[in-house]
Amino acid sequence: MAKLFIFGIGGTGSRVIRAFTMLMAAGVKIQNCDKIVPIIIDPDSQNGDMNRTVELLKTYKRIHNHLGSRPEGFFHQDISTLASVAGRTDGNIPDSFVYNFSGKNKSFREFINYTQLSVDSKALVDLLFTDENLSNSLDVGFRGSPNVGSVVLNDIMNSDLIRYFATNFQQGDRVFFISSIFGGTGAAGFPLLLKNFRDPNSGLPNSGYLNHALMGAITVLPYFSLEQPATDGNPEAQDFIDSNTFITKTKAALSYYQNNLQSLNALYYIGDTPEKPLENHPGRAAQQNEAHLIELLSALAIVDFMDYSPDQLQGEMHFHEYGLKEDAKNIHFSHLGTESKDKIARDLIRFNYFDQYFTEHAPQDTDAPYFKATNLGSAMRNEAVFKELQQFLRSPQYGFHAWLKELRQNKRTFEAINPEEKDFNRMVADKTIESSFFDSGLKPKTILKEIGNLNIKETEPDTFKRVIKIFEGATKNMVEEKLKYQ
Repeated sequence: MAKLFIFGIGGTGSRVIRAFTMLMAAGVKIQNCDKIVPIIIDPDSQNGDMNRTVELLKTYKRIHNHLGSRPEGFFHQDISTLASVAGRTDGNIPDSFVYNFSGKNKSFREFINYTQLSVDSKALVDLLFTDENLSNSLDVGFRGSPNVGSVVLNDIMNSDLIRYFATNFQQGDRVFFISSIFGGTGAAGFPLLLKNFRDPNSGLPNSGYLNHALMGAITVLPYFSLEQPATDGNPEAQDFIDSNTFITKTKAALSYYQNNLQSLNALYYIGDTPEKPLENHPGRAAQQNEAHLIELLSALAIVDFMDYSPDQLQGEMHFHEYGLKEDAKNIHFSHLGTESKDKIARDLIRFNYFDQYFTEHAPQDTDAPYFKATNLGSAMRNEAVFKELQQFLRSPQYGFHAWLKELRQNKRTFEAINPEEKDFNRMVADKTIESSFFDSGLKPKTILKEIGNLNIKETEPDTFKRVIKIFEGATKNMVEEKLKYQ
């Protein structure tokens, strides 16, 4: 069973994994892979972006585990924690999607034992790091300072988690890195991990497999800016991140990448012109940014990388840069390239139809034969997996519906699907279903009839599995026969 290990490094890593999980829930297929293992690396254990992504992944995993392995459909892709990959948990490896940075609730000065250094070493440290760098607490990340991150993250290579990862890495497995190039954690962590994974003398288990494995990465260039709060009289001013340095950091990192990332098989670039400054939160729970189109398109890089066969990724390194068909502010599916559109459009449309009908209309179908046959009312109230599904779809913190709404809030919006639209005929921005006196198009009663027809043919005894299969079939027919989306 081939595995894909995804290292989401820093806040951008978490946000892209959130988008990727939405694609997996919608049924987007990943080729050349049986199991996906996300590993989030972020020293800020209270980071809002990270924690909601973790909750999303946990919810997805519980839903998938109930449905079991299937070749296609909603939640069909196996997403597992590192600890569960071998079918057991190790006492030193928590059953979690996150690397545990325990013991990092100290300043950088304390982390490097500054007071114990020799005079010459102190002089070198003072040359490389500002007093602000040395004083900053590590439990909220590196505040956009990759020079700090590169020192702290070196500890990861000696961790139980990395050794457990390497122990379970087999021939045919792949690795994909997600990071920003303009921050602290991602800019430092990605090159460090790649360098060590490719080192045949790293001392890691299965270093031969790692050295020859297919590895890809997306490095996200600046796509947002941050408000710069007044510093006068503000004791927390030094904690804020200065987004004016993003471009300078990007140029420096690109220069390094040019000479030091040749061991990758494929490298993806993406970015956008920042226009709407976000609130400046250096870390913890307050750092929870609204979903962005860039993160959705970055998730597509993972899908694209896995589409390549091993033979296609041999030889010279592949470089990819994402571009829209036109520089539009409100993005529809028609603004994406044909390949991108074909990969995600129909699946996201189907999943939105499912979300809208299951959440808004199914609870009122109490007299419908399918509702009675599945005892759906009782199941929705009492079965844990139905509650998990409701959270995945409608949690205001991390759910699918909230994610679609967030994508519409930035300067460059993703408006291909309108989650607030109640008319099924008008939910897809670039394809309206025409209706007339004789044909109402796609209405709740039409969908109910389709669900009823599928329920008659369905023999699955498990209520949750049966409901998911019915809605998979109904939404497929809705897209193909009513929407006729091409």
